[in-house]
Amino acid sequence: MAGLVAYICSFIFKSSTKRSSKHNLPLPVNCHIVLDDDVIGDKSIFIIGDVHGCYDELLDLLSLAQSVELDRSILPVFVGDLINKGPKSVEVLHKIKNMDGYAVRGNHDEAVLRQLLNRRNDPDYVYPPKYNWCKGLTDSDVDFLTELPYTIAIPACNALLVHAGLVPGIPVEKQNLTDMIVMRNVERNEDGSFRASESRFVGKQWASQWSGPEHVYFGHDAVRGFQDFPFATGLDTGCLYGKELTGVFINGCLKRLSVKARRAYRPP
Repeated sequence: MAGLVAYICSFIFKSSTKRSSKHNLPLPVNCHIVLDDDVIGDKSIFIIGDVHGCYDELLDLLSLAQSVELDRSILPVFVGDLINKGPKSVEVLHKIKNMDGYAVRGNHDEAVLRQLLNRRNDPDYVYPPKYNWCKGLTDSDVDFLTELPYTIAIPACNALLVHAGLVPGIPVEKQNLTDMIVMRNVERNEDGSFRASESRFVGKQWASQWSGPEHVYFGHDAVRGFQDFPFATGLDTGCLYGKELTGVFINGCLKRLSVKARRAYRPP
């Protein structure tokens, strides 16, 4: 993924030493990055939902997107959970790492990073069976996952990407990093402010309470499927579970595209 690690925007939120990930994993150099006009150029920005290692469907969706925007290059940007649980996570990671595009960190990307670091720190570490596929990853893959930011801002499109969600009323650079990759709902505090909840049965969908000004694109919530709110769009449409892989152009043709899963790789 050209430029994700090396590119540092001229105005960017710096990582705070007081912030930490759920399992105290290494943070990226920049937790929040900005894609400006020099990066975007005349490209069509195509935001893609949770891939979860569904490599064939990713190729299908990229091919469909290019067929729609024949006269423009596409800049794919992913909302996280690139890998894990699906059939071809190694292939997906290497595809995305080597393409001209960007991605934010998802909870499953972080779960894989934790496993890889356990192995790096202890050569005798044995992967749990569900992570045996990680044996196909390299030190370069560890570095790539480490440098995935938690949010990507695209000011030209008034867009902001995050994996799971954002708590309304809190500046992006002060959001809890773990909340951003695991939350689904928000609850009200006594003073009227919000707090994050991982449960979809407590409080309300955070996206329904988000009032901008940025339009947020996110994933993580396959059970709810495609979500369409005035200032937030949810793009996890459950490809892993036999449904669809979805992407949306936020400039250019402004179309939403989906491809069918080849099969259900996991039960919901």
